[in-house]
Amino acid sequence: MAPELDTAQGAKMRRAGAARGRASWCPAVALLWLAAVPGWPRASGVLSRRHWPVPYKRFDSRPKPDPYCQAKYTFCPTGSPIPVMEGDDDIEVFRLQAPVWEFKYGDLLGHLKIMHDAIGFRSTLTGKNYTMEWYELFQLGNCTFPHLRPEMDAPFWCNQGAACFFEGIDDVHWKENGTLVKVATISDGETEAS
Repeated sequence: MAPELDTAQGAKMRRAGAARGRASWCPAVALLWLAAVPGWPRASGVLSRRHWPVPYKRFDSRPKPDPYCQAKYTFCPTGSPIPVMEGDDDIEVFRLQAPVWEFKYGDLLGHLKIMHDAIGFRSTLTGKNYTMEWYELFQLGNCTFPHLRPEMDAPFWCNQGAACFFEGIDDVHWKENGTLVKVATISDGETEAS
């Protein structure tokens, strides 16, 4: 058999074949690398302090907050107990929504559909209004942005929150900055959607 001539055509085909061969083993190396990397710290004897992400864990009561998290303002300062509703009372339910941080940035975050929601209730028997909102315990900035702490490997949020129930609906705020819409009426065990 005659030796192959080293022509431009032959060199081009060899490069294409080499590239094809390289391409075929690249995914295998990448998969091997991905499988091996998580085991390196354990194999080397160096264990990380935290696993990320932290698996979901249920609690019987509110976990004690980290002392690093400090509130500047009292949580739910005007909070009130949920009133007892009479059997013959009709309760109107309202959807309340406004852009997050609208007090600082106006409706900018609303254009990105980043909204704060609440539920409003109105007793037709007493005429009283109530609002229920989910609030952060350590102010909005603390739960929105993570803290980078030198003693921790992962970002840290002060993001505990709780429902705040209080008397009144700030009609002007919700109407001017977002949404205040009646969505249902609850009466004597029945719910009627609006």
